[in-house]
Amino acid sequence: MDIPELIGELVRERLAEYFEDVDLWPIPRIYPPADEKQLELLERQSGQRLEETYGAFLALTDGLDGFYLTMPILGCKDWGSNGPAQRALRFRDMLMESGTPEDVGLPRDVELFPISVNEDASQAIFMIGSDAGIPERFWWVGEGDSQFFGTFADLLAYALDSSLYSPRENVG
Repeated sequence: MDIPELIGELVRERLAEYFEDVDLWPIPRIYPPADEKQLELLERQSGQRLEETYGAFLALTDGLDGFYLTMPILGCKDWGSNGPAQRALRFRDMLMESGTPEDVGLPRDVELFPISVNEDASQAIFMIGSDAGIPERFWWVGEGDSQFFGTFADLLAYALDSSLYSPRENVG
């Protein structure tokens, strides 16, 4: 599936779940697309090239609420002074201080850019710098779990159906 199909399927599935169980929160929501200028700014802010399918996602919807339980996918719009992006940065800093990236085989100086964090900042997803020397570009970590994904499209496919992608738990 390509990115538009994956996004459509994910939103359809989350909406179906929502209407089956009205306690699901937040209601899945997509946003207007990020423009080229916003994508360039986010790329500069991240200190790395945006992974191709993540960039394609943001060009279709600048974020997604209800991606997975209480985890949104952050968009360009989320990088203000407060909000989920700041929570994600604090989570990243805590991980770096604890040495967790090295524990799962990532280089000590790895660049991690948050693309998602849950409400209580116990899980997050990071885009890994392309110069890290590993084939994966995304790391979903928290609550004792660690999973690596090659592309953002792999991450979306896994969120739809965990049998569609088999992530590694470490890179070592």
